[in-house]
Amino acid sequence: MNTMTQCRACTSRNLLMYLPLGYHPAANAFPRPDQLGETEPRWSLDTHVCLDCALIQVPDVLPPDFFVDYLYIPSASDTMHAHFAGTAQRFRERLVTAPGQLVVDIGCNDGLLLSACQREGLTTLGVDPAANIVERARANGIEVFNEYFTAESAQRILAQYGPAQVIVTTNTFNHIDNLHGFMEGVVTLLAPDGTFVIEVPQALTCIEQNEFDTVYHEHLSVFSVSSVAALGRFFGLQVVDVDELPIHGGSMRVYLRRGGPVAPVVAEWLERERQAGLFEAATYAAHAFRVDAIRDELMALLRDLKRQGKRLAGYGAPAKGNTLLNYYNIGPDILDFLADRNSLKQGRLSPGMHIPVVSPDEIAARAPDYLLILAWNFGEEIMAQQESFRAGGGKFILPIPKPQIIA
Repeated sequence: MNTMTQCRACTSRNLLMYLPLGYHPAANAFPRPDQLGETEPRWSLDTHVCLDCALIQVPDVLPPDFFVDYLYIPSASDTMHAHFAGTAQRFRERLVTAPGQLVVDIGCNDGLLLSACQREGLTTLGVDPAANIVERARANGIEVFNEYFTAESAQRILAQYGPAQVIVTTNTFNHIDNLHGFMEGVVTLLAPDGTFVIEVPQALTCIEQNEFDTVYHEHLSVFSVSSVAALGRFFGLQVVDVDELPIHGGSMRVYLRRGGPVAPVVAEWLERERQAGLFEAATYAAHAFRVDAIRDELMALLRDLKRQGKRLAGYGAPAKGNTLLNYYNIGPDILDFLADRNSLKQGRLSPGMHIPVVSPDEIAARAPDYLLILAWNFGEEIMAQQESFRAGGGKFILPIPKPQIIA
C-alpha cells in the first residue's frame, strides 16, 4: 500500500485514502503474447483525496521513461475528431488575438487537436515525449518538440519558438506528478496576456457517476476546479472561465490567465463542488461503497450469462477498462476478447488479465451474444458503430454508473 502524505496541487496534508484498488499493472502496458512468460510489474493503486482542495490522486509509481513508447491515440475515436474541431474553433474565436500567435499543445499525441487548429489558420507546436506517437503527428504535418515538458525544456522552447498565446493540455495534465514543476514551465512559456487551458475529467462526475476507473497509474489525478485554482495561485494564475464538457463521461475545460475578468460560472462551479460534498470524508466512503456494489452486481450478471452458455466479449481496450477488469477480476474465462479500433493495441493482451485484443471485425466473425462496453465514455458512438451487431440480436452491457443491459 502506498499512502500519500501531501497533495500534489495545494500541498495540504489533509489527505484521505478512501479506495484501495489493489495491485495493478500499468493500464497502457499491453503485453505481446510472446511476453507472457515475463514478469509483469504491478503496483498498488490506492486512491486518495485532498479534503482541502478536492483533488483525487494516486501515488506516482511508473518508471520515468514509461511514456516514451505509448499506445493511446485519440484519432481512433470519431467523437474526439468532432470534439477537437470544436476546441480549435473556440481557440480561434476567443483566445488567439493576432495572426501568427503560437498555440502549444503539451501531450499532443498524434496531433489531432493541432491538425484542427491548423485548419482554423492557427500557428501550432506540439510537445510530446512518445517517439512512436510523434512520428504519426509529424506525418500529419505537425511540428513537435519530442521531449517531456518541464521548467527547463520550457526555456528552450521559448528560445526557439517564442512565447505561446495559448498553452493547452488535454487529458495530459492528469498524468503529471510534479504539477508545480510543470506549472513553472507554463508560466515561463506563456505570453503575458496568454491563456493556459486544461482539459481533464472532473471530480464531480467521477464521484457522482461512480467513475472510479478514471483513476489508474497514468491518470494520477482527477481535478476539481478548486484544486486547479489552488494550484494556479502559486504561480500568479487565476481561473477565469470553465466549460463543462460531456466528453469522457464528464470533463471540464479550465482557463487560467494572469489577470482579467472572471466569468460567473467559476464561482458557481466552486459552489457546486461544495454542495456535492467534495471536501467531506463521508462522500468518499459512500462512493467506495457504490464501487464495490457495482462489482457485485456486474459479476453476478456476467457469471449468470456464462452459466446460460452466452458468449461474452468486451468492446474497447481503454486504460480505464483495465482498472475495472483488474479490480473486478474479469479475465478471458469471462470475456473471449476485447475489440478495439486502435491498431497499436490489436494483437496484444490486456494488462494483468491477458484478454486478447482484436479488431472490431472479429465481432461479426465470432458473433458474441453480449459486448461489455469498457470504453463506456464512448458508449453511444460504439453502439452506433455496432448497429449490425445489435440488429443481429446482440446486446450491450454498460458497467458505469450502474450495470445495465441495452438491447
